[in-house]
Amino acid sequence: MSTLAHIDLVGRFLAGAEDPATTAARQTFEICPWGPLLGRIGAVALRSVSPVTPDHYREALLALLEVWSRSPMADPAAGLRRGRVSASATAARDEHGVAVTVGGGNAEWIARKNPEMVFVDRAFGQGEPPALGTVVEVAEAPLRWGDTDQLTRLVALARANGPVPWDRKAVDVLAEGIGTSRATAALALCGFLGHPNARADKLTAEARKTLKVRVGDVSDAWFRDMDGHTDEDRLELLAEVLPQNPERLWEPGGLSEVALRLSQAWHERFGKKTPVPLGTVQAAEHVAPEVSGGQLCAWLSDPDAVPLLTKDLDTWLESADGAKYKNQKCVPFTEMLTMRNLIEAVTFGLRWSYEELPAGDPVRDGAPAAYELLLQRLAHPGLLLPVCSFAAGPQGADAITGRFGTVPYLGPAELTVEYVDDGLTVAEVVTGRGLASLYFRPALYGADDRTQRLAEAVDASRAYTRHTFERVRLLHSDAAKALARRISSGTLPEGAYEADPSASAPSLVQEVGRHLDVPTDAAALYLQLLTLREPTDRSVRKWNRWTPARRRKAADALVARNLVVRDERARAGRTIFLPGAWIEGGTPLEAWKSELHAEADAEDTGTPFIWRPLPARFTHAWTRVQAGDAP
Repeated sequence: MSTLAHIDLVGRFLAGAEDPATTAARQTFEICPWGPLLGRIGAVALRSVSPVTPDHYREALLALLEVWSRSPMADPAAGLRRGRVSASATAARDEHGVAVTVGGGNAEWIARKNPEMVFVDRAFGQGEPPALGTVVEVAEAPLRWGDTDQLTRLVALARANGPVPWDRKAVDVLAEGIGTSRATAALALCGFLGHPNARADKLTAEARKTLKVRVGDVSDAWFRDMDGHTDEDRLELLAEVLPQNPERLWEPGGLSEVALRLSQAWHERFGKKTPVPLGTVQAAEHVAPEVSGGQLCAWLSDPDAVPLLTKDLDTWLESADGAKYKNQKCVPFTEMLTMRNLIEAVTFGLRWSYEELPAGDPVRDGAPAAYELLLQRLAHPGLLLPVCSFAAGPQGADAITGRFGTVPYLGPAELTVEYVDDGLTVAEVVTGRGLASLYFRPALYGADDRTQRLAEAVDASRAYTRHTFERVRLLHSDAAKALARRISSGTLPEGAYEADPSASAPSLVQEVGRHLDVPTDAAALYLQLLTLREPTDRSVRKWNRWTPARRRKAADALVARNLVVRDERARAGRTIFLPGAWIEGGTPLEAWKSELHAEADAEDTGTPFIWRPLPARFTHAWTRVQAGDAP
């Protein structure tokens, strides 16, 4: 029996047109468990009129709505209930009502397995309907949208007019209303809120073009906004968003009305997220390689909503077939958040948002809170993180115990691999020239000379996993703390960028202008050329909020004073440069600037120059010029 035929069968049984024996005999295990649709058929109706629903799938949905419209499930006065039961039967009727299972299992299978199943029942009066076994839970399933008249009219309209016209303004209304990306808003308006890898929720290239979303945008929308919510959560969200009059959907502004209703439903069920500009999400795409741009922006803009930032995580070593790294989950498994990725995202997200985003951007504004919350989580003594693989060398186990001691690691489970534990570092004791797995407790980072011993081992390793320790080292640096303080201070004017010295270091710009006898704009541009690795023409215009003509005028003043030279150089993205040698490798830049970075790093070991707040970097570069070491 098909799912559609089963819905028709159950509908007729609830209406009294089928007897229990016939209904039970026709039950089958193969049907789709459609019980969650009860009272929520509006979600199906929204999908059926979506312009991105394939035509063959749309016709199947319209056929389902037709069958549904003829059943008591489309009658608001039917008084239906939905629940779960340890079933011993699939259909029953008595003088008080009817009950029937609505997904999976025939009578023979039930008799053998006695499984828990979804059922629907209907009372005829004041008494309780018959039970199909031991009821686990039951609740009313009120119909909030989709009565017989509404479904009949909607099906006729869809067949006569085709899908609802797409309205991108409605997407903006919803995105602003619920504080999500445009991709999430677009998918919600189409009813496509399931997992992007699910067959029913895959979007064709043509559908993505209509919605103006990319494949990555769809994944971001899921992991940022939908993961952790159940199928029933999503059905509830969409159950009552269509207008009472279905004709309204095909009229101007009809989809915007759906957006407003959906926004209200979203707030009631999921709360409101901080809206993040689409440009910020796109710019964040490559900040942390293991984290999508949407996910990074979600973590930084709403850190209080990230369980791994608000709940301590206990991790430990276990042994099965060798060492296993395990943790006590503080978040739903489906969120797939790892502490290592979070550390990566917050570390680089803090510096990126400080330097590349304007004051007032929600991701930049939220980054200091995310940073402080992460430091709190890293201070939890129960957190153990992987570091790297350490080459023990010819000394073997002696190299490990000589560095990290001989006290054995004691975890919650018995180990078949030997580890030693000096409090900060847990190190595998290897034989011969093997590689030892190292782990560390970030809560004890920097406490004493144990940190130096671990740092030496990490620095000698070439394993990719070493970045976790290095990120923790950066997060604890004075530079990271200074970046967070600078953002939180609110010193920078709204909409301004730190990379614009006129906004972040105005007194320094005035000093440079007076000393060089150049206009203020030229002084600001000169500081950017001295200090920043990639002061491209486009970036300078963005940071300084200049027109092309204004940038050219500032550049002309510097050229006239022989402070810079005009040239065309590959991959530079600009037309003016500091005098002197030019380095082509990696990110191409002036040799003077490369020496500046090396000199600054030597003065502050462990804190790269690019991690310093920009006013300090501008000042350092200008100080070098004043000392007689100009380019």
